[in-house]
Amino acid sequence: MKDYLKYFIFRYVLLYFVLSFICLFIMPTTAFIIMTILVVLFTYYLKRKNRLYPHQFQIQLTIILIILVCLTIVSLLSQGYLSFQLWNYYYILYFPFALFLLLCSLTAHYQLMIFGPILLLFIQLVSLYVFSQAQIPIKKYIVKILCLVLLCTTSFYVYQTSPARKYSGGHGFDYMNGYSSTDLSPFYPYTEDSQLVELQEPSTFIIENEEDMPVLDGAEACYPVYSAIAKAVYKDIDQIEKAYSESEDYNYYNTNGKIVTFTNTSVGYTRLINGNIDMFFGAKPSKSQLAEAKEAGVEFEYTPIGQEAFVFFVNKDNPVSNLSTQQIKDIYHGDITNWQKVGGLNKDILAFQRPERSGSQAMMTYFMGDIPLKEPLQYEYISGMSGIISDTAQYNGEKDAIGYTFRYFLEGLHQEEDVKILSVDGVEPTTENIKNQTYPISTYLYCVTLKSNQKENVKKLKDYLLSSQGQYIIEKTGYCALN
Repeated sequence: MKDYLKYFIFRYVLLYFVLSFICLFIMPTTAFIIMTILVVLFTYYLKRKNRLYPHQFQIQLTIILIILVCLTIVSLLSQGYLSFQLWNYYYILYFPFALFLLLCSLTAHYQLMIFGPILLLFIQLVSLYVFSQAQIPIKKYIVKILCLVLLCTTSFYVYQTSPARKYSGGHGFDYMNGYSSTDLSPFYPYTEDSQLVELQEPSTFIIENEEDMPVLDGAEACYPVYSAIAKAVYKDIDQIEKAYSESEDYNYYNTNGKIVTFTNTSVGYTRLINGNIDMFFGAKPSKSQLAEAKEAGVEFEYTPIGQEAFVFFVNKDNPVSNLSTQQIKDIYHGDITNWQKVGGLNKDILAFQRPERSGSQAMMTYFMGDIPLKEPLQYEYISGMSGIISDTAQYNGEKDAIGYTFRYFLEGLHQEEDVKILSVDGVEPTTENIKNQTYPISTYLYCVTLKSNQKENVKKLKDYLLSSQGQYIIEKTGYCALN
């Protein structure tokens, strides 16, 4: 027992506490490499001084096994969620690595934070064996070594395949200053050879002066619509937005435009409530956005400008091609959890949701009615010095998954690959079925304004959206016109 205590204090606690001071000066990956080299050199130094003994290998192996048993248990119980309280107790075992763990946390080197110390201890174990090979009867420890490999593999596999890590793909907001999961640059008002729909005749409505142009914002899938409308109606909007994109204000205000702006549904509704924009294009707001408007003392006015379908999609290899509205509600309430119950394979259903303030999540809430949505799949990530952040996981190509969105978002902007859209109650979301509203989850594309906004050009632009030219742009973009 005395040998165990002495080894624990001097070869674990003090050794790694001193080595961790390296982390005050360099990045964690570099610190880890240097610490590894120093551990090997220190073990070699002990050999040269004849201070390596066979029982030290057994003590080192025991320390690693204790830590790995705890790591495996915590990984299984937490399902990989590092905000789980048990992780705090586990980190106590790593207290000599406190500076290393802190640096990894601050720089988002999450896997290195969990598995780095274990790897260092294992390298120390191997060094002990290499430098004392003639004295260590390795066959005596073969069972413990196999347990070590098994525990290490298990803990790493559980962590990597856990929901907290597995579903971190999907829409990562890589474009438009972090607001968009889609590359919308082909639809900028000033892009040469853009993909914007253009009229085949002069616009019947033109706004000449920049200060008279209503400021626009909207959902990702609506940007091609209102950008095309602005290109047709706002005189020289391409030059105005081009000049703004090259100015210092562009990145400072971070709205991806001066008049034709984009901050997605989550932020766009807040900007509408605050009077920063005049018109928002997209789905109806979520409950929290309605509450935000009520608290601000404003009221939304909804103008339907097009027709759209709310669709559900699965992997293209999934044998299920149709679901009833009740089956969908049962899946997202948690009553149906296996594809076999709806005519598919004996596989668990991964029912993905969208962030709470997104347009599609608001639509899903309306669709579910009084039936509550089950807790969504989530993943965790590190955001700078903010610590652990949980977010709603989103579809990322899982074969047994189901997701939802608006038809144009999926087909027009090609948001997901290798998926198929399900028919609902035996009806496919075709243009014809959307227009005659036989598709059961047909909905509208809205232009949303504040009732208090009485600007003349806001009213005129809404009238233009309902005119033959406005409906032409909406239809040709990929939505269904109202008539």
